[in-house]
This record gives sequence, C-alpha cells and structure tokens, in this order.
Amino acid sequence: MLPLLADPDPEIRRHAAYAAAWSGPHATSALRDLWVSETHAGVRATLLPGLAMLDPDGAGPLLEAALHDSAPQVVAAAAVALTRAGRPLPATALEPVGDAFAAADPNESLWSGDRPGWQPVFRAADIASARVLAGRMAAAVDPAARVRLAHILADRFHGSRSAPADLLPVVRDLFTDPDPKVREAAGFAVVAAGEAAAGLADVLIADGGHDALDVLVRLGHPGYAPPLLAAWAAGESPRVLDTFTHPESPPFDPAVLDAIRERLTRPPVRHSSLFAASMAGDPVGDLLHVLRSWGPAAAGAVPEIVACLPHHAAAAAPALAAIGPRALFEENPAAGPVVPAAVAALTARAEAGDVRCGHAVLRLTGDAGPLVTAAAHLLGTDSGSAFELDLVADAGPAAAPLLPLLTRWFTGAAEPEHGQRRAQVAAARVAWRATGDTGPFLPTLRALVRAGFGPGGLAADLLTETGEGADLTHEIRRLLHSDGYARSRAARALHRLGVPAEELVPALLTAVASGHRDAHDALTTLVTIRAVTAVPALTAMADRDERLPASTPGDLSWNDDLFRRHLRTTIVALTPVTGR
Repeated sequence: MLPLLADPDPEIRRHAAYAAAWSGPHATSALRDLWVSETHAGVRATLLPGLAMLDPDGAGPLLEAALHDSAPQVVAAAAVALTRAGRPLPATALEPVGDAFAAADPNESLWSGDRPGWQPVFRAADIASARVLAGRMAAAVDPAARVRLAHILADRFHGSRSAPADLLPVVRDLFTDPDPKVREAAGFAVVAAGEAAAGLADVLIADGGHDALDVLVRLGHPGYAPPLLAAWAAGESPRVLDTFTHPESPPFDPAVLDAIRERLTRPPVRHSSLFAASMAGDPVGDLLHVLRSWGPAAAGAVPEIVACLPHHAAAAAPALAAIGPRALFEENPAAGPVVPAAVAALTARAEAGDVRCGHAVLRLTGDAGPLVTAAAHLLGTDSGSAFELDLVADAGPAAAPLLPLLTRWFTGAAEPEHGQRRAQVAAARVAWRATGDTGPFLPTLRALVRAGFGPGGLAADLLTETGEGADLTHEIRRLLHSDGYARSRAARALHRLGVPAEELVPALLTAVASGHRDAHDALTTLVTIRAVTAVPALTAMADRDERLPASTPGDLSWNDDLFRRHLRTTIVALTPVTGR
C-alpha cells in the first residue's frame, strides 16, 4: 500500500493516504514525508486527519499551520482534525476556517464518517467561535454553502440548549434568504431551535409556509391561525396537528374552530393506496384531538363531534367529555336539542359495547350505568384491553356487578404476554374500586410482581395501594433497579411500604437522566414521595447546556424543552417555600 503514496494519480494517492492511516502507526512517517512533498490540495487535506489520528500531539503544530493554508480543503481538514484531536481552534484562525467551510465541499472528504461536513467543529466550538464561523458561512456567495450552514446549525441546536438563542440572528437571515433552497434548509434549523424559535415569530408569520406553521403550532403562538386557515383554503393539508408528532395542541381560536367544524362535515377522503393513506395520517382524529384539548371552548362543535361518533368514537367520545357538563348543560342554552342528542348517541354506542362512550356519559352526567353496560358487553365477548378496563375502574362501586366477568383474569398466575398481564392488573383495579375486597385478585397480583417487567410494576403499585405486599419488598426492589418500565411504580410501592424517599432517589434519577419513556413518570413520582434530596441533581439537569436524550417521537429539541419545563416544575414543587 505505501508505494501507492507515490502514484502519479492524485486520486490514487488520496485514497492510499486514507487507507494507510487506518493501517496503523507504522505508516506515520510515510504520511508525514508525503505531507512535506505533496502539492495537491485534495491529497494534503486527506493527510491531515490521518496524521492527527496516528500522532495527535506531534501533529499539533502541523495542523495549526495548515489552518492558514491557501487551499480551503486543507484549512477545513485541519480544523476538523484539530477538533477530533480535542484541541480548540485558535481565535486567529476562526475567520479563515469559516471562509474555508464556505468554499470547500465536505462531501469530498474521505473522512466524513457518520457525521459528515463541519458539524464536529461547530459542536465543539464555544458560542463566540460558532458565531464567527456561522457568520462567515452565511456570507458565502454560493447558496450551497448557506444550505450546509442551515443543516449545521440544526445539528448544533439538537446538541445545545443555549445555541439556538445565541445563533438566532443567523437563522433569521437564512430563513429570509433570497434562495428558495436556503430558505427550505433553514426550516430545519428553525424546527431544531425548539422553543427558542419564538424569537422568530414575526418572520414565521410573514412566511406562512408549512415549516413556519409547524413551529408556530409547536410554540402555541396565536399567529398560527392565519397561515393554517390560508393553507386549508388553498386545499392543502399540512401535518401540523398530527397528535403523534405534536402532542400539544394549538391555542383556541374561534376562526379555526369554525374551520374545523366545516372540515369535520366533509366526506372522508379516498386514497389511491395504503401508502397514501398512511402518509395522510388521521386528519379527522387529529381535529377531534384539538377540540378535546380546547375543552369547554369547543362546545360549539358538539353537532359535528356527535356526527363523528360512528366512525371516530375513540376520539369523538373523549372530545365530548372534555367539553364538560357545565359548558354543555349550563352555559350553552342555544344548543337546544343537541345536548340530549349527544348523550343519547353516546349511550347508544355504550350499550353496544363502546367503553369510551360509556366513560364519556359518566363524565358528562355522573351516570355510570352506560359504562357498566358497555363493560359487561365487552367482557362477555371475552375481550377487553387494559386501557378500557382502566376506564371502567372509574365507575367505582357501580361496577360491582361485573365481578363475575372479571374473575377469568384472576388465575393466580401471570399471563404469558405483557398486554394480558396489564389487563390482569386493570381488572384487579376495577374489582378493588368496586368492592374494596382483595380476595379475588390478590394471588394474581402477587404472581405478577414476581414475574417482573412493566406489568410487575403496575401490580406492585396496586398491591401496595390495597395495603398488601410487605412480604414482597425484595421483589419490588428488584423491579426498581432492573426494569425501566417498572421503576417509577416500584418506587411508589416501596414508599408506601415505608422505604424512605431518599433511598429511592438514585433509581428515579437514573430514569430521569436516561430519556426513557418512564422519565416523566419518574419526575411525577419524585413529587409524590416528596423526594427533596433530588433537587440538586434535578437542578443540574435543568441547568446543563447539553440536551437530554429522548426516546419519545418527535424532534429532540422540542422534547428536551418540554422535559426541561417538567424538570423546573418538579424542582419548584419539591422546594420548600419560606418567608410565609
């Protein structure tokens, strides 16, 4: 391989230099000799990362000198190599490096790896250095450089909480760039900015595109309404209300309410293929989710929601329940026969076995009868999910007649599948709230705790709620330390059994820091058990600049911003208020 370093073809020399660097330290002297004699910029740019990898300390002076090379590829390669060697860029080299990043194509480098381009340098640079580098790239004549900058900024925003606010002026310039490809790329940076994008609300409203609308909805900014209505009027269907990626709905707007009511009356769209249908999502369900989030303010849409019950009961019933009895019965006299019709429609579906509709009747009228009837129908068909059974538990003592139908879940053993185990716990909860008697289900809960995993945590939580489980402390401690899905519930169970909160804090903090789906529940549990000793660690997580990992759907920055708000509220809840 080493003889190829002298090949007359620079492309051969470039690839030989890359391969030789990976072959081991024995190639170091040959690569250094080639650096002295080589004149081709592409080969020189390939040599630098290899030398930095093989001899980080010895290559330092060489790399710093290369920062002022006349070839942009060499300067850019030197900057990346220095960063990967853990060395900061000298202040005097920032402008030349920024100009080199603007002029060179990162995709030409053989060293791009899994994070191509100049992202490693921007991630490692302090904010003042990043501003200089970004400013030079933003001034590039070539739009491709500005497109790369937008993606680089998005990458930095996903790693740093403070970066969006510090670099927002650059994003503003990119988002209003005359080149459409730059503006499109800038949309990624705006989304990645998270809640800091509120500082760009004016340009987002003026832009009115789908990316801008997406961010306005995420921000809960009232300016989302005009661009959303304009998009709908133009026959477009931006996926900005998708409940999967946008769990927080936009704020109430009367014009949007009127538009949603009109859209709910339209016939369903027929798609040409299953793929097209999957890409379209569930627009009706998304609109009903928005109405549900608006609660009483959505009372005017009751007729349209009722009309959705036959085909979208799972979303329509909770939307009606969220409007609430006061808005329906006391504050909406103009609704006339609509209110009794809504309750009648829900009741009819409940009598046919729709538990969600029965639960909505309970919330609206206080009558548990339709919910119990729905549950009896469901359980009589040998079915019933944990979610549905949890709704049935809200019937309380009215669900006592269901006990004979629930006993099939109380086998004294854990079912083989986790979904079935969760249903066993939910059935036990219905029985407990209905009768207060643990006899029928106690052996099953104990078996579920011993079986472990997520359902074991659910079982431990309910078991200790009934006052039982002290003899299973060892098994519950195992759940606390071995299963992320069970950790928070195991902590609550152990606290009920007398374990001090401070003993449970380390395991719960592990859940918080991991970004696991249990992280939010872990924060809630810390408040429930009054774990005041967790405050210093929570404060450190909230104040750190590096974003926390997230395993939930959606953009990392928005998930982290939401989680940091939960951290702050948890800290406030656990911090004693003095001076009163």
